[in-house]
Amino acid sequence: MAGITRRPRFPRPDGRPAIIAHGAGNSRQALAEAVRAGADYVEVDLWFRNGRFEARHERRLHGLPLLFERWYLRLPPRRPVGLEELFERTDGSAGLFLDLKNGGTPAADLLARAAGAAPPRCLVISSQWWHILRSVGRRLPGAVLLYSVDAEPKLDLALSVAERDHLAAGISCRESLLTPAAVARAHELEMAVVAWTVDAPERAAELASWGVDGITTHRVAELRALFDAGPEAKR
Repeated sequence: MAGITRRPRFPRPDGRPAIIAHGAGNSRQALAEAVRAGADYVEVDLWFRNGRFEARHERRLHGLPLLFERWYLRLPPRRPVGLEELFERTDGSAGLFLDLKNGGTPAADLLARAAGAAPPRCLVISSQWWHILRSVGRRLPGAVLLYSVDAEPKLDLALSVAERDHLAAGISCRESLLTPAAVARAHELEMAVVAWTVDAPERAAELASWGVDGITTHRVAELRALFDAGPEAKR
């Protein structure tokens, strides 16, 4: 698309995929554990609500002070993790991988202000919504933007759009949708590929052999050990 320049590329370690701690930034304890385990990035699920961000994977029940996931309900935390605290706690130790669940221009403005006040070491932002990525991209030219893919039609769309629009530096994709051909096509388009969510070491090694650039996982220490152990699991 005319007028769109190439975004910053997704930073990854030499010789192995980046390890992204799934949802670890949603709580202080999980964040600390992920950093100690050697995560390259800490993922945070961000919802924009009432002029601020809430770090949580669950949705809110309309009209009730409850959060829900498919199999459970819980009360919101009394003191949720804020953006500035996330930047501070990961400074110099891990990059931040923010998955924006909703929002638009006001959310992008708030994110830009927070990042400007306390710039993180590396900021990756993913979303399933192109308009969110575009709003963030205008305000944070240094952020790495990834289109989040949870269905095959969206994967086809992302690869098609990338042929003419360089807004996104890559895709953050449900691992079951990926094939060697899809990864190769993304790389032909100079797009990074992050696979989620992968906890089985065998699957992680297979994806690494295909050349994926990042793996989102609950098992940070195990996958770090896998990739640090020998060249057979590395790209």
